[in-house]
Amino acid sequence: MSKNLFDKVEGVVSSTCLAGMALIIAVQVFMRYVLQSSLDWSEELARYLFIWSVYVGCSYATQKDRHLEVTILRSFGPNIAKYVTLAAYLCTIGFCVCTSVWGFQMVDFLAGTGQKTPALEIQMYWVFLSVPVGMGLMAIRTAQRVLSIIRGDIQFASPVEK
Repeated sequence: MSKNLFDKVEGVVSSTCLAGMALIIAVQVFMRYVLQSSLDWSEELARYLFIWSVYVGCSYATQKDRHLEVTILRSFGPNIAKYVTLAAYLCTIGFCVCTSVWGFQMVDFLAGTGQKTPALEIQMYWVFLSVPVGMGLMAIRTAQRVLSIIRGDIQFASPVEK
């Protein structure tokens, strides 16, 4: 997979899931209120698309540096900002790795039980697979940011320069 394709995968997947969810909900509203006939599976599929969009979107937000942050400790100067940011990113990587491991254990458990979703009757592990996939991708994106800081690609401005 080329670097360019890898850089776009989260945005495409997350956007496609959101667009699909919006389309399914619009069709369901039309069916329910205009045709007086509901689809049995639409709300469940929309929910699962939303879940996938959120977890994959976390990785996308990391890549674009769009997550919310508390930055008060960065105001003490660029050197402190660099180390505080690195520490926060390392904690984030630890959290994402732990969550990915737990997520894969949950997926393995659900695959063993054969549990299916109520309306769509697909294997439940496909829904839960969003957790380790999204958190794994977020760990990779956060590690990329750590490497960028170490290489000096990301600079921290002093408080007076802002």
